[in-house]
This record gives sequence, structure tokens and C-alpha cells, in this order.
Amino acid sequence: IAALGVLTGGCASPERAPSMASWVVGQTMPAFDPQGPPDATRWAIERLLSRGLVEEDSTGQVAPAAAESLEVSPDQLTYTFHLRSDLSFSNGDPCRSDAFRRVLESGVNRLDHATYAWVLSAVTGMDKVRAGRPLPPLGIATPDPRTLVLRLARPDPLLLRKLALPGASTPWRAGGDGWRDGIGAYQLAAGPMNGLTLGRRGPGPGVDTLRVRFVPAAARVRALLRAGNPDLVWPLPPDLLDQPLPAGYESQARAARPERRLFLVMRADLPPTSKAPARHALAYAINRGELVAALGKSAVDLDAWLPGGAAFDFPRHDPEAVRDWLARGDLGRSLHVVMSYSAEGAGARIARAMQAEWAGLSLDVELRPLKPAEATSEALKRGGAQLVLVEARGLLDTPAAELATVVQPLRGPSIGAFHTGWNTREFDRWIWGAPEAPPLDVASAQQRLAEEHVVLPLAGLPWLWVQRGGTLAIHPGYGPSPASAAAPSPKAESR
Repeated sequence: IAALGVLTGGCASPERAPSMASWVVGQTMPAFDPQGPPDATRWAIERLLSRGLVEEDSTGQVAPAAAESLEVSPDQLTYTFHLRSDLSFSNGDPCRSDAFRRVLESGVNRLDHATYAWVLSAVTGMDKVRAGRPLPPLGIATPDPRTLVLRLARPDPLLLRKLALPGASTPWRAGGDGWRDGIGAYQLAAGPMNGLTLGRRGPGPGVDTLRVRFVPAAARVRALLRAGNPDLVWPLPPDLLDQPLPAGYESQARAARPERRLFLVMRADLPPTSKAPARHALAYAINRGELVAALGKSAVDLDAWLPGGAAFDFPRHDPEAVRDWLARGDLGRSLHVVMSYSAEGAGARIARAMQAEWAGLSLDVELRPLKPAEATSEALKRGGAQLVLVEARGLLDTPAAELATVVQPLRGPSIGAFHTGWNTREFDRWIWGAPEAPPLDVASAQQRLAEEHVVLPLAGLPWLWVQRGGTLAIHPGYGPSPASAAAPSPKAESR
């Protein structure tokens, strides 16, 4: 406590007392893995403790962050980032351009997911990268300690939006001690035994000290709310809003952009779901409307899937179609599969209801609830459960970005938060941004997704949070914002 007082006291303005706020996270604390698979909670913590070259604000605009300025060549093949002169890690070591080059190169070499390889796919030399092997020469240069240059093999008009994804260009001190060594507005003052305590590194807007507690059980969060402890709860345990909130607290909702959904992934590389008839039988056995209702206030119904597309052709609940698809696939009268899901996520609310619907039509689905870290690993690995319930958001609000997370790359791991095993090359020109590609036919792409049923979106998941007053500014997709202490945007809708 004394050390924390020194930290916050040194950062506070002499005109006011140090300010504190409490943030309750309705999930288990994630492990430090700054370039791990997409994870909203981990990203929220990382954005407070470090920052990338550019970042997205609460309005969706991309602006320089660690970069002071940016120059783009007339042919759009060279991006030159000029770094801020005051960048330093929380231990005082200066942060130079080589730290950004190091994080860019390590992100494209992951064995578990290829999200950041997709982000930098336009960079010269990326076509020769093989995950886990020594990197070929890449178009990433650091001519001096304050300059980073990216040279592209082809123009990529979405490059800055991709680099704004948390982890894409966010440096941490080499050999550092996890979350303690970022370049953000806050630094780790205590933790992580019972949570995290973050202290502001210097003068600026926002609270001086942010206490972070990880409470995945809705009953415990309600008890904290009744005691008036949290200033913010984000993200929420899935069933927190099943009961009224105590006086003084208000729930807010904001549509996620890119869309965030609860998906049923039916692996195309594992029997029996490697057969399309098996996937169709499982899809037609689901009553999606009842599942959305069972999710309560934490979910909304869906219309389109791909951005800019028409209404998606969701399979209707049809017992006769189930029996017909079983016969077409020569699958007998039944089949057995395993479905994994996070025991702390939205899927836990409906997994047993889905199992009962399948069982009523002689489809035997074994449930495998997992801890969040295990669920993340299971969703990405080859093998394991044939079905996976996973919460995921699009990497960008574009049809090609959505397709990138569904189609299995020809080489290397999956892009995004889950593995589908669906190998098809028909969308490669748009996923990887071939310059000669014509505009994507979104209607045809949605039709292909409906024909395959490798991935089935069950419900939309808006961003939800519970807040008291305006102590903390909120980015709906990334939690507390270090930039301002203002109240949430008036565009947020009360729930």
C-alpha cells in the first residue's frame, strides 16, 4: 500500500487527491500472452499497459499512438512510422524501433494462430514465411531508433486498421516480467495474486489507480455490486443481467463493430463432421430461436452474417430433414460427437439445451465444459472435439476478414480464434488481398457458407457493461480507456 501511495502520489496533480477506481472483470484472469489468439479481456488489459503504433478509439477511428507521425509513399508500398521521443518501458528503459520490429516479426511466427501473419500479409517476404521456421528477409526495417519502415509487395488499404488490432504492433521489454514491462499510460503496481493494481505512469487524464478484480461468477459480482464496490463491470458474466441491478448501477449495451457472435463450429477435418450430411443433420436439429431466447439479454437475433450481405439462410428446426441427411450420408440412425465450450462463456447457458434438442432426434452429443484458457486452446487445435461453441468477433468489419476466420489457410495455423478444418481456395484472392481480385460477391459467399455449415452463427453478442457514474471512460470493445475520464458515449443504449 505504501509503494502504491508513492506511485500514485507522484503521478497526481498537486491540485487534487489521487483518484482510484475499481474494475471487475466477469471472467478468469487471462495469462500474459500479448500475441496470443484474439481475447477481449486480455486485449483490454494490454491496451492500458502498452500501446501499438496506431490504435482504434471508441468511435472506431484509427489514430497514431506510439507513432508520432506516419508517411505513406505515393505508390502506397512504403509506410514510414516516426516514433514518439518519450517512449519508455515501465522500468525506465527507452523503447526504440527495434522493439516494434521484434514484435512484428514474432507475431507472424506463431504456431497456434496466424492472425498477425494475416495482418502483415502484404509485407514483402511474407509469402515465404512458414510458421515455426526461421523467418526469411521481410520488408520491416529500422533505419534509426525512432523510425520503422514497412515495405509492401502490394498495396493494402486496410493495413492501418489491421495494425490497430491489439498485439499486432504492441511492444514489451525483451526479457521483461510479463505485464510489468509495457509502454502504456499505466504500469503494474501489484498482482497478479488476487487481481491487478495498475498505477498511472505520469500526469494525464483518467484515474491514477485502477484496481482490477477477476470474478467469473455472477452471484459474486452481484454481491460486490450490492456492496457498492465496482465502478465498472466489463465484460459481464453471461447471466448477470437475469436479475435487476442494485440502485446506482446501470447496464449499457452497444452493438459490436466488427460483429461479435456465438458460433457453433463443426470441424470439417474430423469424422463424422467431416461429412457435410453430418453437419447438416446437426444444424437442422437446432431450434435457434429458442437458443437466442435462452441467452437472455446478453444476446440478440441475427439477420445477415457477412457485412453488406442480405439475410443469411439459417437452417430451420426440421426433424424430417435431420433423418433425411443421416440417410444421405449413410450415417445410420444416430451419430456421436463431442462439443467443447468455455464454462464461463455464453455457450454454457445453452449447451445443455442444445444437447437435449439433439438427443430428441437420436444425435448423441457429449458435452465438454472447459476453463477459458483450455477452451481457447481447444478451439484452435487440430483434433479434439468435433463441435466447438466459441465467442468471436470479426477481425475487421469486412466480408473478407470474416471469411479469413472461417477458411483454413493452405499452410500454417488458423486465422482468428477458432479452427474449422475447412480447406477451400475459392476465397483466397479476397482473404489475402490479391490486387487483381474483382469485388467479392457477398451473396454467393454467404450461400457457400450455408451450403457447408462448417460454422453456424447462433446469436449476436453486443458489448455489455455495468457502470456507476462516469469515473471511467469506456471503449465498448476494449473496456476501460486510459485516454479520458469522461462518461460513456451518449450513443450507448441503456438496458
